[in-house]
Amino acid sequence: MQNEFGEKARLGDDAHIIASSDYGPRGNEEIGQQQRRSADNLILLCKTCHSEIDQQQKKFDEEALLRLREEHYSWVEERLGSKVTKPRFHYLSYINIPRADMYASAQSIALPNFNLNGAETIRQLGINAGRLMAQYTSVLNVEELYSNVLTDGTSISEISEGDYWFVSEALFRTKRIGGYENLPDAWRDGESVIYRDLGSWRLICLIDPRWITTTTTLVEFQRGSYKLAGLLHISRVEPEKGRVIASPLFLGSPDNDASR
Repeated sequence: MQNEFGEKARLGDDAHIIASSDYGPRGNEEIGQQQRRSADNLILLCKTCHSEIDQQQKKFDEEALLRLREEHYSWVEERLGSKVTKPRFHYLSYINIPRADMYASAQSIALPNFNLNGAETIRQLGINAGRLMAQYTSVLNVEELYSNVLTDGTSISEISEGDYWFVSEALFRTKRIGGYENLPDAWRDGESVIYRDLGSWRLICLIDPRWITTTTTLVEFQRGSYKLAGLLHISRVEPEKGRVIASPLFLGSPDNDASR
């Protein structure tokens, strides 16, 4: 995590299932050092949970921790969906940095190493906005990207809160993007959003102007329609209103001559 001063804080710990030493929590002198240091012996935990499992070894024995890890992996796979056949991207119009980092962590993709240096918007980075875009484009262009795939035939009943969906390039309508002091109020009024109708329901993407990459893109977002592809996180599903509310992680234009 990084704050507005560029200061970083690590919120997750690589915890050992079998302790790294013979006498640590769940220590086992029969297990060699190489096995103890391997990824198979690690579980990612917040600092509070790390302390809890190391201080409550009877409750959190090796079997319990392996079970917790497998349950988490199953949950991640359910949310992320299957491997996506997608085009490559060289330009991104929108990067929701906190959500993109969460998604990269869930997929074990190396996080971009970029310091915002106190900038409150991507556009304030100036020429460095391009460098940031290049790093996050590499996240979207990984060989094995996992997500559900949204098509014109997707039913609202197939979508659940917390899912990730990849949207192939399509025309979205835009509504007064940018310039709001209170974004929740704007979103409630149906502004600072892009949307697309899919048969009987509407996909509505909430846009936070901080994450628009360039001033040129900001202008494009206000022309009434914009052709985009990208990766979305589902925030709410409202079948009774015939709409799905999503938060985009990445929006951009795929390369025209490269697909896979």
